[in-house]
Amino acid sequence: ITNGLKDDLVASGIPETKLFVAPDAVDLDDFANPESKLQARERLSVPQDVKAAFYIGILDPWKGTDTLYGAAKLLSPDIQTVVIGGFDGEEQALIPLHPEVRFLGYRPYTELPGNQQAADVLVLPNSGKGVLSAKYTSPLKLFTYMASGVPIVASDLPSIREILSEKNAYLVPADTPEALAQGIHEAVNHPEEAKARAMQAYADVQEYTWEKRAQKILSPLASI
Repeated sequence: ITNGLKDDLVASGIPETKLFVAPDAVDLDDFANPESKLQARERLSVPQDVKAAFYIGILDPWKGTDTLYGAAKLLSPDIQTVVIGGFDGEEQALIPLHPEVRFLGYRPYTELPGNQQAADVLVLPNSGKGVLSAKYTSPLKLFTYMASGVPIVASDLPSIREILSEKNAYLVPADTPEALAQGIHEAVNHPEEAKARAMQAYADVQEYTWEKRAQKILSPLASI
């Protein structure tokens, strides 16, 4: 699912001709008609008058959640850090540890299009400390984020750079709360530039649908 994984497999002795890279993807129809930002925030009880940086996903350290919690302490008071995800009730132990973060707990996938619209910034803070995150992952949330039209702040890792760039997102050094906070501030404080990058991400994700992924995988097989 990444060139980084392919390169390591080639280095291990597998012929490159037997390998094909197919990143993960998204069903764009699921995100075609989301709730408005106003409606989504009302449903989630997120105040309308704050800027909100959302992380949506599992709460494992390799996903960079510790970096996110650190960045939340450094954000200006008018920016709220919101976390959606984890297993049912998992967030209860985190709430007293990270008072700067608003934990909304597990939410079903059917809410995801609207939940993303509630954000001013969507955060992808993957850690670079392990090869799984740095080179091998093709995060599903990356593609759903791109489908939202909301600005993205992401870790600058080889796996992420296969899809994102400075043209369609804000990329910051991984595992560095200060850099993540700076990236969030940059996106929030420059809304026109942030929107332009988000629109580029939306245009780019049109090539990352499950249907197109399947077509690309099957195409070279047709000549066999």
